[in-house]
Amino acid sequence: MKRIICLTLSFLILFSVHDAFSQKKSEKRRKKKNKTEQVQPPAIQQQNPPAVQQPSGGQETPPVTPPQPVSQQHHTLTYEQAVNQFSQIVEQSQNGAVNWSEQFIEAKGQSVIDNQKFTNPAQAKLMAARGAVVVAQRNLLEIVQGVSVTSETTVKDMITQNDFIYTRLDGVVKNARQIGDAVEKDGFMEVTLRIPMYSKEGIAPVLYENIPGKETKSTLTEMAGALSTSDLGGAEGIVFNFNGKPVDPSMFPVVVDENGKILFDFYKLYDPRTGNFPQILQTSKELFQQLGFSQGVQVIDVAQSFDGKIQLDQLNSKKINWEKIGKFATTAGKILKFALALI
Repeated sequence: MKRIICLTLSFLILFSVHDAFSQKKSEKRRKKKNKTEQVQPPAIQQQNPPAVQQPSGGQETPPVTPPQPVSQQHHTLTYEQAVNQFSQIVEQSQNGAVNWSEQFIEAKGQSVIDNQKFTNPAQAKLMAARGAVVVAQRNLLEIVQGVSVTSETTVKDMITQNDFIYTRLDGVVKNARQIGDAVEKDGFMEVTLRIPMYSKEGIAPVLYENIPGKETKSTLTEMAGALSTSDLGGAEGIVFNFNGKPVDPSMFPVVVDENGKILFDFYKLYDPRTGNFPQILQTSKELFQQLGFSQGVQVIDVAQSFDGKIQLDQLNSKKINWEKIGKFATTAGKILKFALALI
C-alpha cells in the first residue's frame, strides 16, 4: 500500500516489565499528593474564616471561595485514548481489505438467492447466505496469500514451501468470524468474514516458527540488562520520519542501514502466546504534537522505504543502540510495548 503523505513510523516505548511497578507506585504517590493539596484541612478553615464585607445596603456578600490549586494544567491522554484519535491504515482489495491498524483481514462473499430451486423465500435466503460464506472464505484465503510477511516473503511463498502451513491457514479461514448478519442486496446475499492477524486465533502464529531465516525466542539466550534512555539517544521513544515517502506495510518489517544490514527486526517483538504486536496508525503532525507524543521522542529521518524495509542513512543509523534494543526485546522477562504511527 502506497501512501504519499507526510508519514512517521513511530515506536513509543511505554513501559517494560522491570520498571512497571515502580512507575505505578510513583504515579499513585503523585496523585495522592495532588489530592491532598486540593483539599484544605477543616482546622485551617475554622481558624481562617473568609472575610465578609458589609455593603451599604445591609446585605451580606457571600464569601469568596479561594482558588483551588490545579494539579495538572494539561490533560494527558492515555495510550488507548490516543489510539482512538488516530486514523486507520487499511489496504483495500477487490473483495476485502487488510486493516493494519486494527490488525485483521476481512473479505466479503456474495451468493444469488435462487427462488426457483427453493420456493420458500426464507429457505432461499438461507441457502444463499451459506453460499456467500463459502465465497467469502475463498476470497479471504486469496487476500491472506497476498500479505507480505517479511521483506522477502509473502504468505503465498510460505504456503508453496509447506503444505502443512496451507492446511493450518485453511482451518483458520474456515473458522473466520462473521461480522454482522447476512445482508440482502439486489437479489443476492452478502456476508463479511474476518480473521485476526496476530492473536492466537490468527494467521501469525501459523507462520511464526516457519519464517525463513528467523530464530524463535526460545533459542535466544542473550541477556541485555535494563534499557535506558541513553540507548534511545536520550529519548523515551523513537519516531521514523518518512517525510512523504511511500510505505508498504508487512507483518514483520525491519530497519536496515544504507548497506542493507538489519538494525532492528520487528519479528523480535512478537510473542505468539499472547498475540501482542505494535499497531500501525496514521495521524497528522499537529495531532501527534497535541497528544504529547512529540515529548521525549528521538526523530529518525528515513532515507527510503521499500518492501517492508525502513532504510536509514549512516547518521541516523548511529543515533540509536539498535543491538541493545534487539537483545532487550528478545530477553525473557523483558517485554517492550510499542506503538507504530504513520504521520
